Amino acid sequence: MKCVCIALSYSPNLPGMGSVRLTIFASGSAGNVAYLETSGARLLIDCGISAKRIREGLLSLDRTPERLDGILITHEHSDHIRGLRVFASKLGIPVYCNRHTAAEIHRIHDTKFNFRIIETGRDFQVGDLTVDTFPIPHDAIDPIGFVLHTPAAQIGF
Repeated sequence: MKCVCIALSYSPNLPGMGSVRLTIFASGSAGNVAYLETSGARLLIDCGISAKRIREGLLSLDRTPERLDGILITHEHSDHIRGLRVFASKLGIPVYCNRHTAAEIHRIHDTKFNFRIIETGRDFQVGDLTVDTFPIPHDAIDPIGFVLHTPAAQIGF
């Protein structure tokens, strides 16, 4: 199956502002994955399709999984973590999520991950990004949303 990517690139022509590339690899009940790139960070937001499809999507952008700085996980449902075990555990990519979500992911996948535990409601840094977290209503253990503050724009998930 081919990965169909919808790309949105934003590159303002203002001095001192960087560019942002946001690509949605999948969105919906069959899987959720987005790729965000700035001059100082490369992230996936969720990992809900197969590792093969994610790799194909990244390669279509001339990017490789090995160059990712991390994967942000909103919650533990399969349409958000389906490819996580193969993709993140084999490559040792940092997985950013809260404590309850990490415990549930570990229970579901029964494998070792490079978890970076974040606290819901607190911000954290990945490269040149500041990531705000906030609780969201959903039927999951401890779902969170993200606002990514890039040098050029703010993007919410």
